[in-house]
Amino acid sequence: MNSLALGLRLVARGPRATQLRFLLMALGCALGVACLAAALSIPAILAAHDGRAAGRDVQGGPSSGALFLERKDPFGSRPLTRIFISPPETGTVPPPPGVERVPQPGEVVVSPALRDLLAERPGLKGALPGRVVDTIGPAGLTGPQELYAYVGRTRAQLPVDEARPLGGYGSRWTAPDEAAIDDGTVAPLRFTLCCLVLLPLFVYLSVCVRLSAEARSRRLASLRLLGLSARDTMRVSAVETLCAAVVGAVLGVGLHLLVNASVARTGWVGLAWYPADGLPSAWTLAACLLGCPALAYLAGRRHAKEAALRPLAVRRQAQPGKPRRWLAAVLVLPGLGIVTAYCVLGVLGIHVEPSALTSFLVPAGALLTGAGLVLALPPVTAWLAARVAATTQRLPLTLAMRHHETTPGAALRVVSGLVLLVYAASLTQGVLVELDQVSRRTAPNQEYAVPFRQVTSEQRAAMTKVEGVSGHAVHTYRTSDQSGILVATCRQLEKFVRPGSMRGCADGRPLALHDPGTAPYDLSERGRTHAIALRNEEGQAAGSAQFTVPEEIVTFSVAQPSALTSTVLLVPPKALPPGLHPAGAQLLLSGAPEPEAIQATLDRLAGIAPTAQIDPVGIVIESLHQLSIVKGLLGTGMILGLVIGVAAFLVSATDRAMDRRRRTATLTLLGIRTRTLRAAQCAQVLLPLAVGIGGALVAGRLAESSYLVTGGGAVFWDGEGLPLLLLSGLGVLAVAGLASLPMARRHLDPELLRRD
Repeated sequence: MNSLALGLRLVARGPRATQLRFLLMALGCALGVACLAAALSIPAILAAHDGRAAGRDVQGGPSSGALFLERKDPFGSRPLTRIFISPPETGTVPPPPGVERVPQPGEVVVSPALRDLLAERPGLKGALPGRVVDTIGPAGLTGPQELYAYVGRTRAQLPVDEARPLGGYGSRWTAPDEAAIDDGTVAPLRFTLCCLVLLPLFVYLSVCVRLSAEARSRRLASLRLLGLSARDTMRVSAVETLCAAVVGAVLGVGLHLLVNASVARTGWVGLAWYPADGLPSAWTLAACLLGCPALAYLAGRRHAKEAALRPLAVRRQAQPGKPRRWLAAVLVLPGLGIVTAYCVLGVLGIHVEPSALTSFLVPAGALLTGAGLVLALPPVTAWLAARVAATTQRLPLTLAMRHHETTPGAALRVVSGLVLLVYAASLTQGVLVELDQVSRRTAPNQEYAVPFRQVTSEQRAAMTKVEGVSGHAVHTYRTSDQSGILVATCRQLEKFVRPGSMRGCADGRPLALHDPGTAPYDLSERGRTHAIALRNEEGQAAGSAQFTVPEEIVTFSVAQPSALTSTVLLVPPKALPPGLHPAGAQLLLSGAPEPEAIQATLDRLAGIAPTAQIDPVGIVIESLHQLSIVKGLLGTGMILGLVIGVAAFLVSATDRAMDRRRRTATLTLLGIRTRTLRAAQCAQVLLPLAVGIGGALVAGRLAESSYLVTGGGAVFWDGEGLPLLLLSGLGVLAVAGLASLPMARRHLDPELLRRD
């Protein structure tokens, strides 16, 4: 108990430098714990999102007579979901979660975000016919920014062949299109966030709990020399470290709660959530409140043990032992072996399909490489410093290299955070390249498909004249082989193909269609007769028509994906009887590909036919929404990693300058100029940082390429991102060099020169 009381007294009544160090340790741990809590709260936020989505899922089945119809349309990168409900003529139906009562025909219940959007975009009201009578509560929404609505309709206003009996709400499983992030995306996201946040965070917390490590070790050695036992000396050190870590952990949890309440509803990361969803779980609190003090104790135990067992060596600043090379080799060699093997497969052109094995090996190889990269810095830079010092004739460089040769671990604390940041940035770039292959849209036009059976002839005519629609045609598929047949003129066909790519088209007769960019032309199509079943405006059978594929071929090129990909026959509209259309036909519309134009066109089309399924060909709104969430989370991870890396550099650099005041004062007294001291300190920081960033760029590119090779995309090598990474590395070197200049001062403190 005496040793514990002594430790508390040193913390509470110690000199000003000790109290300042305690405050910095606590604040540093608070920032690290806040970042850790934010990273660990992401799974809880996603689970709450998916749980409410599963709880409101409309289930078909036996019911009391109510019918429902679901429509989902893209609004930017967010889905706009409309649930049309026809209440029973007698009796009641239970309301969905978050809704007090089921809307009656002519009534609409919307989410708060959709209510605000209706006020900004009056053209959207056509898709929600009726009067807004209420808003959906949090229990029925996945987040505060979700666009969701329940629309009351009569039975006659719902398509008979698509409306289903309403059996209830809630499902044991979340539908794939309702999940915030699908299972295939969670693994790479978790892996990237670990590299972006957790690795630099571990380094940062280690730096914070070892502030003024040299001065603290000398003080503990003095206590040991005054008669304190080795065990009590360890306890005194643990009291100070654990007190700072516990205070910092509590402050960090509070900071996380404050930030969570501030940014939860903003949708800053592509996903808005309710503040209660981001509250730390019991496991998160345990990791923050117990894990941070445990890490602090383990990080400070080494120096405390050294001071307790070798007090004279610590007081006299004996030369530390050489860094262990085998530990770095154990980590970096297997990691580089894994990522290099996949890169070699990519060079050989061997396509590696994504699998459970690659999902484990690639993240494991990247993490081992990152950890080994940091641990390899001390032995590599110490060897390099010895070689430079033996050959150089410049005094600043000699001072820097000789000092780094004797204490390479001190510089490691300064540069490891920035090195890991550059390494993680390269990995993140690879993930973004893989995602960009999915979300990139380079088509010259955007197609829309509307089933004929869901719209009347008047509605179809109105859709073809909507602002933003540049072309229209009728398309259908044969049930036998799913080959497409297009009913259009040459002028109409031209609106759906790439400009200038159509050859050999002539109106007035059926023609064969072929896109040379998809597959070679099937000669067996020539002379084949296609029978098309016909329907009238009421959807009733009205005979059939037969068309033979001629030898004349119209060649064209369309941007994939397109409804015209498998189309083999072009039929002129006049070849069909008036008032009839092919069975299973859909109205194809073409418009501008810009996101703003697509959204405006969808709003106008939905206003003409609110209950029709309007399919923007090639746009999977759920995937776009997930991509926006993933990119937002990766951007947040990059920001957290940047904050952690810069904070680790500033804290460790300042702490190292404080520990070196005695050496700096001694060199100044011996006549070394301030300019020389600044150049030496700058070189001592830049050497390990340059080696580390160089290794991070090489290892990061290998890890990024291994991810791209195993990601299933067409891009294996990301050459466009290399200049940006090189410029970022040079920027980090410049900032670190400038930040190290003010650390050498000419002020002489006699107290620093006093010897025992």
